[in-house]
Order: sequence, then structure tokens, then C-alpha cells
Amino acid sequence: MARFSTRVGKHWLVLTHLHETTWHLQVLGDTFLEAEITARDEAEAKSSAVAATLERLSIATSGSPPTWNAVTTRQWDSRETG
Repeated sequence: MARFSTRVGKHWLVLTHLHETTWHLQVLGDTFLEAEITARDEAEAKSSAVAATLERLSIATSGSPPTWNAVTTRQWDSRETG
């Protein structure tokens, strides 16, 4: 499962690929939003996520698209010593 994050204004966007053309978008910040995005590929999903967020929160566009980062998850075990 691919997961990406970026920042738009004061909000964090987390985009998770669920299956085939379906993506899950979470917008974290003062306003919490969730949406399902249908896109042909990763680039279209990222573009749609930003456009939907900007429109929904009435944020003016900054011109250049934000940089997306891959999100990695790891479970920490406090018993591990190295």
C-alpha cells in the first residue's frame, strides 16, 4: 500500500492508495476532512487531492505544486536495544 504526504497551507494531506484506481485522502489541521479519490495513476491522484483540498478549504493556489513525500511506517519496540 503506497502512502504519501504533503503540506498545503497549514494542513497536512495524507494520500493512501487502496486498490486499482481508488485513493483515500485525509486532510489534517484545524479542519479534518476525508475523501475518496478515483484516479488513473499516482500523479492524477496527487493532483486531484491538492485541487480538492484547495477548493474545499478556499485556499488560494501558490502556483507550484507541493512536493509529496513517501510515508513509511514502522512499529517501535521499546525492548529493542539496537
